Amino acid sequence: MGKKRRILFTIPNFKTAGSQYVLLSIVRNLEANEYDIYVGVEKFPECIPEDIPKNRRLHIRQNNELIEGVRLFRKLLKTNKIDIVHSWDYKSNYSEALACRLTGVPYVFTKKNNAWSKRWFLKSILAKHIAYDNPQMKTRFFKSWCFKNKISFIPHGVNLNYFKQMPKVSHVGFSVGNINTNKNQKILLEALVNLPDMVQVHLYGNEDVNYRGQLNTFIHTHNLESRVHFHGYVNNNDLSNIYKCHDVFVLPSLNEGFPVCLLEAMACGLPVLSSDSGGGAAYMLQQTNGGELFDIKSTQELVSIIKKLMNDKGVYEKYQDNAVKNVRIHFSVEQEIEAYNSLYLRLNENNQ
Repeated sequence: MGKKRRILFTIPNFKTAGSQYVLLSIVRNLEANEYDIYVGVEKFPECIPEDIPKNRRLHIRQNNELIEGVRLFRKLLKTNKIDIVHSWDYKSNYSEALACRLTGVPYVFTKKNNAWSKRWFLKSILAKHIAYDNPQMKTRFFKSWCFKNKISFIPHGVNLNYFKQMPKVSHVGFSVGNINTNKNQKILLEALVNLPDMVQVHLYGNEDVNYRGQLNTFIHTHNLESRVHFHGYVNNNDLSNIYKCHDVFVLPSLNEGFPVCLLEAMACGLPVLSSDSGGGAAYMLQQTNGGELFDIKSTQELVSIIKKLMNDKGVYEKYQDNAVKNVRIHFSVEQEIEAYNSLYLRLNENNQ
């Protein structure tokens, strides 16, 4: 057996970063005999999951001065003899990319959000390779000739051993993610006013206090107290049991990258309704035919789609069957792992 490749995954933290579950899915499924895996965080190193060995957990100390930040990261790379760095940082900070370039270590990052700036462009120039998870990003960010041979479209996958269809618990309702302005749950409440009393909304996730206040006012004004339920934060390990308690998953966000929650819900047998919040949702539904997009500016369109699913069992079951079958075909975590594994092999070979 040849030498293991030492790969360092970086992420801001495992407390608030949205990519933590995708990253962990990759880390836990890479072949242990091929890679020596390190995980580095900027904050809350105590929150790194226990299954990452303690001697493979790194604290990446940040510095506001670019030169000092680069020096510290170069030292970390050399001390741990890192072969490849894969960043899951959502920020445009390019100190890691510059440190890797100066040290001769291939640097790859996964572009997940729709932000762009001169700093993002510089980070992309410095990177050895860029993976993006939303097909629209190719023309939106990486159409320049200088990115032609350093980009790969790698959509996220889901663990189908965990997210799978289970016997339903009889319950009518929807579930969504965190409670904030971008997630735009208010349109769900507006739709609820025009739907039968049997329909309820169940909201899961951390709450923005001000936005929760706006929702409370709307709920009180329209007498929806018995039909809207807030459940607070839930652990990712509990999600599959939550999905089975609902009939439809609705994601009404104003802006999303590649919302993996849609894939998780479909894998569990839920038709999904989503705003076209950045291209990722549209791509998923094009591949799966497991639900519908709706116009974020049209509450009535959302109401009409929900009523159609309630009143036409054939349409509901078609979306349900398509969702379960096609997520398995197009979006398994094994496919994502294989794509990244091939990328790491190319980076390592080209760096010999």
